[in-house]
This record gives sequence, C-alpha cells and structure tokens, in this order.
Amino acid sequence: MLPLKEQEKTKLWLSQFDNTPADRQLAEKLLDSINYCPLSEFKNSLTKLVKGELPLKSTSALFIERELQPTTAKLPPPTYKQIKTYNPRSKKKHIRAYGAAMQAVQSLTYTTQDVGSEGLVAFIANTLCRSNPKRFLLQPAADNVRNSKVRNFVILTDFIGSGDRASKMLDAMWNVASIRSWHSGKFVNFWVMAYSGTEQGIKHVCGHRFSPKVHVVTECPTLHNSFDSDLDEMVELCKKYGAHSANPLGWKNTAALLAFEHGAPNNMPAIFVSEKNRGSKKWAPLFPKRVTEGLWQSTQVDITNLIDNALNQLNMPEILESPRFQRASDQNKSAIIILLSHSQGKRRVAELRRVLPISLDSLISAKNRAIKQGWITETGALTLAGYKAIRFLRRQGRKFFVAPYPFAPYYPTQLRAPQ
Repeated sequence: MLPLKEQEKTKLWLSQFDNTPADRQLAEKLLDSINYCPLSEFKNSLTKLVKGELPLKSTSALFIERELQPTTAKLPPPTYKQIKTYNPRSKKKHIRAYGAAMQAVQSLTYTTQDVGSEGLVAFIANTLCRSNPKRFLLQPAADNVRNSKVRNFVILTDFIGSGDRASKMLDAMWNVASIRSWHSGKFVNFWVMAYSGTEQGIKHVCGHRFSPKVHVVTECPTLHNSFDSDLDEMVELCKKYGAHSANPLGWKNTAALLAFEHGAPNNMPAIFVSEKNRGSKKWAPLFPKRVTEGLWQSTQVDITNLIDNALNQLNMPEILESPRFQRASDQNKSAIIILLSHSQGKRRVAELRRVLPISLDSLISAKNRAIKQGWITETGALTLAGYKAIRFLRRQGRKFFVAPYPFAPYYPTQLRAPQ
C-alpha cells in the first residue's frame, strides 16, 4: 500500500502549489505533519478515557456534543423541558425539569439528513451504557436523573477545536433551572471528554461557569505548535492558497493538523477541506467535504520499514544490528524510537510523528511504555536508565554493524583544530 504522499490523489493536490518550488516543499512538509486517528483506536481510546476518569461508585449521564439549533435568544434551547410545580415544603411554585433530554443525534437540515461525528460518538456511548447500565446513562430523562442519583454530567465529543460547541452544550444545561440548582447544591459535577483538543479550545471550555473538568486522550497538533523556524512560512502558505475561504487557517484560526478516519474537523486549514469551483484559480482540497476514508485505508505501511527509516533519520542505524533490539517486539521497538527521539530533543507530538509516522494512539502507547520502562519521565526528561539503555544498544549494535560503503575514503571529523 502506498504512503499518503505517494498516492495519485495526493500528488494532484500537491501539484496545486505551483507558484514557487519552495511552496511545493513546504506543502509536502505540512502533509507529513498531519496526524491520523484510525476508527478502532478512536473507539478504544475514548472508551478507556471515560471508564478511567469518571468515578466508579457514582452514576454518570453521558451527553453527546452536537450542533444546536441557532436561536435569537442569549442561551441555546434547554436540555430538558421545564414546568412550574408547587412545592409543599416551601409552599412556592418552582420551575422543574421533566421529560426526555434533547436528542443525541439530530440533523439541523431537513432537505438532506446530515449526521456528523455525533453519530459515531453516540454509538460508543450507547455501547458503554449497555455494558455498564448502573454506572452510565445515555442522555437520561429528568426523572431518571433524579431516581438514579446521577452525580456526573458528561459531554462526549471527538474533538475540541474552538470549544464553541461544548460551551453551547453547557449553556443548554445552564438554561435548565433544575440543573442550576443541582450545581449550586454541589450534587453534580460537569465533565467534557474528547479524543483530542486544542489548547485554546480546552481553555475556552474550562472557563465556563460550570467549571467543567476537561479530559482528552492526547493534545492536538496544530500549525502553531508543530513548527518553529518555518512557522511564518507555513502560515503564509495556508493563507495564500486558502485565500478562497473566509477561514484560511480553519475555524477560529485553530489550524489543527489532525484528521480522523471518520472525517476531518473544520478547524483544519482551508487548503485541506475547503473547495473552490469558481474563478480562474480553482482549488481541490485533499479532504473534500471533510471525507478522509478514501485516503485513510491506503496509508498503512509496514512498521518494520518505519522503524528502519526512523533510526536512519535519528542517525543511529547501528542500533538495527543490536540483538536486543532485534528480539524486541514492535511495541518495544517503538518505545526505543521514542527514547532516542527524546534524547535528541524531539519531544512534541509533531516532531515524534515525523520520526515515526504512526497514529497518535500508537505514539502515546509507545511513550507510556518508555515511561513504564523507566527510560523517560512524565515530562519527557531522560533518566539514568534511559541513558544506559541507549549506550548499551549503540555499543552492542556497533559490534555487528557494517558501513554501507566499507571501502570509502575515511575523513576524520572529530580531530582537534591545530593550535
């Protein structure tokens, strides 16, 4: 199977960067920085996050994040309907939530029923609730919330981009007097959980008046945190070729470099997801209508080749000949690559993925394995055991390593300059 940038469709997309030869090179580098999340890993990671972070001995209500119907009111429509009821204890009428919650999946257009990522997230949440009916409830009715003594209101989503949708979902809950009362009495806690999220989006959600706890599986690589010296050139590239869109860097200038198998978020730069059909200069995006599945299945490559290329890129090809390295599983080899990358100062997700272009979930798993082995700390600093492991692998590999051109002239580079 061909890698992404070697596919015919990708080559056609790259051919559009034709103003200067440098633009084509920048576009290829930008393409290599995109992180992909397979469907299976998305399901497993989100399920593991929900089970691992939410309290075991309390009931949680899972709500699916989706786009809400726009209104002229200050707040979106409430999550539950409300009715005035007489309370004999206070001898006053109070507004009380009743009936079913808003639908988990609902299309806002009726000419064509369009369902986004909320359909997949709802399926994952429904599976969770069926397997753990006492611990999880999927958008329960108001009476069910009271009878089951729900203590956690959880909003589930695949991606927190700008944070607008999650905040509006929280606003819809705030618009229910009963939920405000439960919050005031500290009966319920609020959570927002996603596979990934940008720093600005997470900060926006955390600032909501409910003060929700936000948890993601992994940070989101963006244009802003994936490049250093060439950041300005990348931004200029996206603005120049994405000028046909009102948001050339994606919604709220997020510039996310993350695509799921089930679709690309609208926070990606416009050159990836926005089409231009009119005018002399047309533009065909790599992910038209944010569909990624066609390219996704053909991007899988042999992990052995990826590890070989990673060691060559790190300038440590001799480690391939180490018997200890050869006996290691693919997971342990990936963890060693993470260790070697950290030793050279490559600690960010985008840098790690350029060295070892595997999925985010696999990268996280490899890093966690390196931490468990005691090679690196949680913050990414090398430990004494990590330095020892590198020295051992290199020393062992040099015994069996043969240079590609053993009879090539030798020129020393480590001699001291003449005094």
